[in-house]
Amino acid sequence: MSLPETHKALVLSSFKTPLDLSVQSVPTPRATPGNAVVRVLATHVFSYGKDVYSGKLPYPMTLPLTPGAGAVCRVASVGSDAVSLKEGDLVLVDINVRARDDPSINILHGLFATGPAERMMSGEWRHGSYAEYLKAPLENIFPLDEQVLTKQMGYSIHDLLFITTLMIPFGGLSDIDVKPGDTVIVAPATGSFGGAAVTMALAMGAKVVAAGRNESQLKAMESLLGGIYDGRMTTVKLVGDVEEDTKALVNATPRGQGADAFIDFSPAAAAKSTHIKSCLMALKSFGHAAFMGGIREDVSIPYPLIMLKSIRIQGRFMYERASVLKLVAMVEAGLVKLGKKAGVEVIGAYGLEDAEKALDLAEANAGFGKEVIFIP
Repeated sequence: MSLPETHKALVLSSFKTPLDLSVQSVPTPRATPGNAVVRVLATHVFSYGKDVYSGKLPYPMTLPLTPGAGAVCRVASVGSDAVSLKEGDLVLVDINVRARDDPSINILHGLFATGPAERMMSGEWRHGSYAEYLKAPLENIFPLDEQVLTKQMGYSIHDLLFITTLMIPFGGLSDIDVKPGDTVIVAPATGSFGGAAVTMALAMGAKVVAAGRNESQLKAMESLLGGIYDGRMTTVKLVGDVEEDTKALVNATPRGQGADAFIDFSPAAAAKSTHIKSCLMALKSFGHAAFMGGIREDVSIPYPLIMLKSIRIQGRFMYERASVLKLVAMVEAGLVKLGKKAGVEVIGAYGLEDAEKALDLAEANAGFGKEVIFIP
């Protein structure tokens, strides 16, 4: 595929309000050994994007750069060492880029880099997916079975983008070894990642107790997802009282015996919330918990109970490559639903020139089920 000399990209030049974002003509990247260049077909718009790009939410990144998110793309050019990836392939591009000489160091391509990872963002992996073309490491590019997904299952390119959201909770659920038949508490369950965790746990064969403060949203999720996944979902409205919420969560589990696992996606504002303690107290002995939220300070946990019940708490930032491969296989096998089949709707698809409109709409629809995307 012949690549143009230049292409359009959204460039963030500084952190300020109004946002310092502009569409610019920039050199088109060229594939070299170890990477490929892809044509971006659709890429996610974060509900918290405005806060990041204004500096209100202090994500460390090297400016100026092209921001980005997970994307569905078509391969335009491959490096000389690619053995299976080829031009024209429909692919998923993952933003979780790891250093090849130290996989413990990673960046979120076009979004986040700290410590030694800043070197990756300031150099080779500076520019993300909010552009017509994107250069990505070969190991971050995952082929999709276009015949199965779009022809047989009827998914659109936009629908496939939901995989990039599901990848995050799947990383945590895999780490805490969720198995078919387990009972998993998801809290808060009505946000974008919390809702994706509900979907993912159900697809893995678990029973789910979805907890949160918005009862109407919880019931709407139960009505939709419970029907898709054989009624294996119940909900609990949290009231902010540790003992009362713990009792309600335990009562929502099979035979009132407690849950096997808990996955948390608390936002930064929930640091003082009581729900983390209640969810931990609702676990069985030898239960597991994954912390994946955005809290930036210490939280209170029931130390004696965790010790006496041998509960394991694990943090998880993003996921491993093996989890992405497994998730794609599950989607292609029909085990994980996407699009309207999963209660997810793309409510806005924008060109790069309408970035502020896209960011405004995403911010106004931060909960589960409403997706906003760029189509560069």
